[in-house]
Amino acid sequence: MPATFGAPSTFGLSAPEGGYVQESSSDSSVDVATIRNNLGITVKAVPKPLVTKTVTIKGKGDAALASVAAGSFTAGTLRVTSAKQAESNDDFPDFEITGTAYSNLA
Repeated sequence: MPATFGAPSTFGLSAPEGGYVQESSSDSSVDVATIRNNLGITVKAVPKPLVTKTVTIKGKGDAALASVAAGSFTAGTLRVTSAKQAESNDDFPDFEITGTAYSNLA
């Protein structure tokens, strides 16, 4: 979902200093474990405990790639998993930063 004009939500992912966020999105997913009977009909479906949340911000300016820090994942904490920047002679640089958080269902 695109961000609203004025003050876009970054869903907990910090915007880079020197960059301007133009679009942000958030997606959460849960895998489902199923049991099928002898006819191939699903008779039971339950969510697996792992929840994966992915947040992406896009914009103009410097992505501050040098400030991306290494570290281990902690449950529920958003970590930068991808950052890219594209530059051209015609316009300001574009950036896209993706963060992922893993947590358990409560």
